[in-house]
Amino acid sequence: MTRAWSKPEWALIAYLWIAYLLNHADRQVVYTLLPELQKAFGFSNTQLGLIGALFLWIYGAFSPIAGILGDRYSRIKLVVGSLVLWSTFTILAGLAPNGTLMLVFRALLGISESFFMPAAFALMANAHGPSTRSRAIAIFASSQMAGVAVGGSLSGWIAQEFHWRYAFLLLGACGILFAIPLWRFLAGLPEAFTNIGTGESASLRSFGKLFRIPSLRIVTIFISVATFGLYLVYTWLPTFLFDRFSISLARAGVEASLYPQIGTVAGLFAGGYAADKFYGRCKSSRFWIILIAFLGCAPCIYLIGAGTTLEITRLASIAFGFFAGFVSANQAASAFDVVPASQRATAVGVLNVTGASISGFAPYLGGVARKTIGIGQLMAYTSTAYLATSAIILYATLRHFQNDHRKATEEN
Repeated sequence: MTRAWSKPEWALIAYLWIAYLLNHADRQVVYTLLPELQKAFGFSNTQLGLIGALFLWIYGAFSPIAGILGDRYSRIKLVVGSLVLWSTFTILAGLAPNGTLMLVFRALLGISESFFMPAAFALMANAHGPSTRSRAIAIFASSQMAGVAVGGSLSGWIAQEFHWRYAFLLLGACGILFAIPLWRFLAGLPEAFTNIGTGESASLRSFGKLFRIPSLRIVTIFISVATFGLYLVYTWLPTFLFDRFSISLARAGVEASLYPQIGTVAGLFAGGYAADKFYGRCKSSRFWIILIAFLGCAPCIYLIGAGTTLEITRLASIAFGFFAGFVSANQAASAFDVVPASQRATAVGVLNVTGASISGFAPYLGGVARKTIGIGQLMAYTSTAYLATSAIILYATLRHFQNDHRKATEEN
């Protein structure tokens, strides 16, 4: 195993893993602190939801530009520059003197983070072929879970023991410091990893053409639903537990940040391994794995909101995370199965603009639902959306995948 990580294709995953951990820690830190921010700035429940929604909507709006740039310009500069900028805006959020500037810095965080994913995924896709791609992405995506756990747990503890502002300052400083070794490593990568490739030059026109691929349209649909469910849990589960079971803010942060991630890490590796293993026998293996994931997520997210005890909610959170990990391990890889190699970063932009735009309603609607129908009822509605999406995935896999995969392979 040590020998494997010494290879540049796996060392790349390790470096990007740390960067993506910081990416999600900086996103998550605010969610555990929603009660503190409400006290500090006088936010209403709807405004609390807007903190998360604004980030995702801005993130999605800039994703087309980020994807196109990732297929035209230096992916190394985009990855490192994004890290430095989002870390800076995290620090500024910790220094925000009022609620308006807090919202502004969250919006700027969305812009700066949008440039990381397309470039990072394109680097990984160049370094790993179909036989290892899902496993590589699964390992990389596990940093998202670690980032959520670190950002959520650490921020709750810091807020309780010291002051909520210190959580933003600490995480932002870590990102700026890590940019130095990240730049040095990426600058020494083989040219094959950083090569932009040949084919149609990325542009707004090529971005629009990707939507004509039926299988990719289905990928955008299931990513939108899956991301909506994830952000509903990420954003509101700490507050839901705080309200429903009257536990401390620090404990709510640990419960909501740690247990779903335990399941997700297991699901990531199981889903990534299974997809790569069966790819040789069935090129649509990633779509079938994702179908299983949606059928599993539906009852789990329902039980998170309907559980009558903390233990039931905890077990449902772990199980939901497990099936959500199947999706996270294979969502980008499934898109790469049906798009040309020269447009991989642009394809990630397509996924982000749809996924983030739809999922942005999760934190916002959670804020609206908190004092109306309840967050638990919103989770029940989301469960129904998972079931409906599973039927769409089944249809697309049987009807469109084979033809779309053949075309993408011919253009590579």
